[in-house]
Amino acid sequence: MPYTPESPHERDPHATASPTRNDAPVARHIAGRQAEYVTSLSEDPHELPRPAARAVSGGRIARSLRPASLAGRTFARWARTYASFGSGRRAARDQFALRTAEDVRRTMGEMKGAIMKFGQILSLMTGVIPDDMLGELAALQADAPPMAYSLVEQVFEQEYGRTPQQIFRRFEREPFAAASIGQVHRAVLRDGTPAAVKVQYPGVREAIEHDLANVGLLISLGARFSQGLDAGPIVRDLKDGILGELDYVREAAWQQRFHDEFDGHGFIYVPRVYPELSTSRVLVQELVRGRPFAAARALPQGERNRVGEIVFRYAFGSIYRHGLFNGDPHPGNYLLRDDGSVAFVDYGCVAEFDAGTVDGFIRVLRALYAEDRDAWRAGIEEIGILRRGAPFTTEELYDHMHWYWEPVLHERIAFTPELAGEMVRRNTQTTGAGGRINEQCNVPAGMVFLTRINFGLAGLLANIRAEGPWRAIVAEYIDDAPPATELGAVSARTSRGAPV
Repeated sequence: MPYTPESPHERDPHATASPTRNDAPVARHIAGRQAEYVTSLSEDPHELPRPAARAVSGGRIARSLRPASLAGRTFARWARTYASFGSGRRAARDQFALRTAEDVRRTMGEMKGAIMKFGQILSLMTGVIPDDMLGELAALQADAPPMAYSLVEQVFEQEYGRTPQQIFRRFEREPFAAASIGQVHRAVLRDGTPAAVKVQYPGVREAIEHDLANVGLLISLGARFSQGLDAGPIVRDLKDGILGELDYVREAAWQQRFHDEFDGHGFIYVPRVYPELSTSRVLVQELVRGRPFAAARALPQGERNRVGEIVFRYAFGSIYRHGLFNGDPHPGNYLLRDDGSVAFVDYGCVAEFDAGTVDGFIRVLRALYAEDRDAWRAGIEEIGILRRGAPFTTEELYDHMHWYWEPVLHERIAFTPELAGEMVRRNTQTTGAGGRINEQCNVPAGMVFLTRINFGLAGLLANIRAEGPWRAIVAEYIDDAPPATELGAVSARTSRGAPV
């Protein structure tokens, strides 16, 4: 979720800054309210307070019917294109594509929750999704319909027992960003520090649970037709990951972890979080100044390469150096700062890999670098990507599956829509030889969101045509090779631990 073009050190010009922060009374009040809530749970679990209204609504059936209704409208539009002929038909089909894209974006934006999050993922599928659709879906990264301010006040009353104006020196009623789970408001802390306050939509948990129940059913049905697919871990990962994003206390802890790892880094910036002011449904953090990631598309090629390398190093360096990854790679989460660094601002979807899992990834990469196909096959079987004994030769498997690692198999390569599209197409193919191989493949526990970041980043970097020595950068992580680029040298000088 994006945070605004504001300086982290900027002060409210109408405020008189105090020499010390005075948020302790608020923090104590939050703790008291949370203690009262826990007490109410223990005394009578049937007497939980219910919100007066919701920003996200609809039961499981209702939330299933809205996409079905969208499909019906789309089919009706498509059928009408056959009433035209020649150039009229071409114009009608162009209009069909535009109106359908707008309808999909509007429906997903209004439904929010997991449906809108799926739309955000689709917005990264450069080379797979038509350009008109990509343009509309991009609005879901920061520009969903906001909830009414009365609902914001309701959340604050339930979480703090106070209004936003009683907690902050200043709180803007209009959000500057609204996405799938919550919206973000500018605020000023009591000491004059600008802050970004993320407020969760009332009702979004129930909506996501309904959405995930429908998705889980579809995945379970799909597993019946794929010999290698174990639906259980996939469904569990999706539920744990997406429902975990609803806990802002958890998100604040992950953000603090990343902040500690990258504090003082030369080109990666993680905003400070204020856990003492945050609750499970309100997250308070530093307000960051920066241009949206989309602005990189207008930069010269060299600067686009630099931005792409920073994002690549942050994503994959975090995995191989710290065992961490942030699994929400969409442009709204990245801001280009004036000092040349990139700010990474959303930590709702974070996972941690143990050393054994990371070692398994490294063995697969080393086998690929050594062009040892047998070791590569053994490696992907060991980590659970490929079913053991799959009835294909190793060369047949490699010819189809190597696209997952294609960007790191060359000394230098550009991310393009064609490359990103082929990576997704190969991984999702259901027909032909590729489809038969995919029937033997699985997404093991813990890797659902790693797949999301791999393909999401490919689409993201394809949008700016970022070119770089990705293979040599990964070699820094898996073989402790010397820095392959100038940014690698900067990272080596400014990282607190092993450089990313």
